[in-house]
Amino acid sequence: MRPLTRRRASAFALAVLLAVLTACGASPAATPAPPSPSATPSHPPLAGDLGGGTAVQLGAAGQWTIADGRVYATNGQGTVVAIDLATGVTAWQATFGQGEPWDAQPTIGLTADRRTVVAVRTVDVDASARLDLLMIDAGTGAVQAEHLVSDPAHRWRVDLPPHVLAADAATVVLADNPESGRQSGVVAASDGALAWAADEQAVAATEQVVVTRKGGRSRPDGTPTWRASTPIGPLLAQSSSALVVRSGSAAAWIEAATGREVSRSAALAEAEPACAPATDAVVCLVADGVSGHDPADGQRLWSSAEPADAIVTVRGWAYLWRGGSARGDVLDARTGELFEHNVELPPIRYSDDTGVLLAAENGYRWVPFPR
Repeated sequence: MRPLTRRRASAFALAVLLAVLTACGASPAATPAPPSPSATPSHPPLAGDLGGGTAVQLGAAGQWTIADGRVYATNGQGTVVAIDLATGVTAWQATFGQGEPWDAQPTIGLTADRRTVVAVRTVDVDASARLDLLMIDAGTGAVQAEHLVSDPAHRWRVDLPPHVLAADAATVVLADNPESGRQSGVVAASDGALAWAADEQAVAATEQVVVTRKGGRSRPDGTPTWRASTPIGPLLAQSSSALVVRSGSAAAWIEAATGREVSRSAALAEAEPACAPATDAVVCLVADGVSGHDPADGQRLWSSAEPADAIVTVRGWAYLWRGGSARGDVLDARTGELFEHNVELPPIRYSDDTGVLLAAENGYRWVPFPR
């Protein structure tokens, strides 16, 4: 097993530190846009509604993903596990089988249809560093394929395992670990061949386009399709028709296919994240308060002059922390209507159609919702 170099050791320590800070910090993290709910609860869940649940231990961002009531995660021993969040029972586990692994946690993602788990680790093979790509049936845990990524031209600088930005039946989009570099690339799912790589930091991906800080590239072959006039910032939200990214001091709605800017918010507040996607809106903390926007075109739907420190969304509700405390308000994300005022808010880190992930004293706690 390759020992940690100073650079890799600091990256590994940072990943562990991030996991601890995320679990124990007071400010909530961004919530990815949940799928359309199958049942509509009558009220937003508050701290008193979210007792019990299942204790879950997770790593840093990119080392776990949640879908359909399961968490898929990796560990340093080269094992991928699926855990039933309702019971805490391990549904299945699968292992990598090629190369000598580095001392770096594998990364993980899901295909767009959520049927296949995609995991990536760095290994040594014949004294050369390679990426090891493992594809697993999300339902059964059966290994579908394992490929050592083929890159005879050495276009990808192998270091820490890259994040799985997106995947489908044909391709896997990789985004370099920020501790290693800013590369982006696409690997063929069928045989692990590297289709292309670019020294550009990836921001988002659609079926046809990978968007980097410099612009858009064809997902299949990497051909540049448009260039950004200014560097594109982090992804804030994504809909079928637009990406919402940080652009300078504002949030910008852009068309992934063309790069055309559709709309732009007012100047954002300094909070991270400053915007959060809900079921049918994107809510942003702006310099002069809070505003709700249509996810497709950025049209401002409502605004409030009352500032907030942090934001997280659950289904169609926006939770706003105010006054530097654990208390705040809950609003309808689409209309701005106030549901709850000055109440204790749960420490939500993630939510989807089946439940919410809460920060807990020694990790996380998953609580099914609605009940």
